[in-house]
Amino acid sequence: MDKLENERLDPYKGKASQYLQDKKKSLGLLNEALQKATARRGALGETWDKLQLLFAVFRDWIHGSYKEMPKRSLLMIILGIIYFVSPLDAIFDYIPFAGLVDDAAVAGFVISQVSEDLERYKLWKRHTESEKEGDDVEKNTL
Repeated sequence: MDKLENERLDPYKGKASQYLQDKKKSLGLLNEALQKATARRGALGETWDKLQLLFAVFRDWIHGSYKEMPKRSLLMIILGIIYFVSPLDAIFDYIPFAGLVDDAAVAGFVISQVSEDLERYKLWKRHTESEKEGDDVEKNTL
């Protein structure tokens, strides 16, 4: 499966590098992916949660709040998002069920490739949110 998924992602590698260099362009990609995912939420099933994690780390990188994602992992995440929004992926999205299965397979592949970095991100996110909650409680008690 890894070789097959790598072959599917190869055409998007040049684009991914461009997004890595241009955060404004990256934000446009993220917004496009969010719109597509939201429109197909019911059909995405458990892929929805996987995509939300990829979107969250990408968003936090774009905004500069999360800087610990290695470049290789970030490129994989961008590749997966580009593939998700691309109307020319291996199984066209206009085929109701099959197109989303293909997107789910690529999302799963990307997550498997960057799983350790995503775990570190989730820990960071939990820590950041708990700090924010603590700050909010402190402000409300002053």
